[in-house]
Amino acid sequence: MINRSNVREVIEQNRELLSKVLVNVEKTFEKGLHFKYKTIDSIRNYLIKNTEVLLFPSQSLSYGGMVLYRNSTFYIHINTLQPKTYENFVWAHEYYHFEFEKERIENADDVTFVNNPALDRNERRANLFAAELLINDYVLAELFQEINSNYPDDMLETNVIRLIPAFELPYKTIVIKLAQDNLISVEEAEGIIDYDYRNHLPQDLDLSILEPTKAIKIDGLNKLLNSGIIRENMLESDFNSIKNLSKKHFERLEAIRMQN
Repeated sequence: MINRSNVREVIEQNRELLSKVLVNVEKTFEKGLHFKYKTIDSIRNYLIKNTEVLLFPSQSLSYGGMVLYRNSTFYIHINTLQPKTYENFVWAHEYYHFEFEKERIENADDVTFVNNPALDRNERRANLFAAELLINDYVLAELFQEINSNYPDDMLETNVIRLIPAFELPYKTIVIKLAQDNLISVEEAEGIIDYDYRNHLPQDLDLSILEPTKAIKIDGLNKLLNSGIIRENMLESDFNSIKNLSKKHFERLEAIRMQN
């Protein structure tokens, strides 16, 4: 977890990795204008086309998603119970792993999910890529200047929160990017990174972006169960057991989805 004790090192590591990561950002934009102007939608469609994407809510909110490789197929899971801001970030993060680290992921001995990825270099590259892809430097600088001008008496933390709807990304991602781009000092970033922003939202903030989508997409599992190879090589009793478990799991996901 990124916090006051390590945010300085995160920013320094970002600056060290930035030039190489920006090469991959440009490669992504070169896929077409839609990747530049509808980035999340384009990434989502690209991954659905080229991998087996699984969307479902997980009540482990410290977990955002993962990408893994099994039986010649890439699988990507996105936890859709996290706020939309975090889901957006995870889409770009996992896209980086799939698009630029295929060989590492294909190596079954390598870990592609890290519980505490703040300073893990592989995860830091993916996080930095997501931030650079989704936050335009010029737009960030202009919006931040305008917000500070419009709300000169508000705390720095509050004006950073006002940037969340513009980029639809997590608070800490924006704090780090501001410091990385020298729009705030590293000392200011250390001072506000742990701010409990969810309990101090300005009244003029659109709260919808902080809600989860709770989307469910598990057709990859259904496709696997209905494949001829599975039916031919699995005992009927085992097949029925897995299918029943799948049905029960889907019903549980639907129950989570309908919770307020």
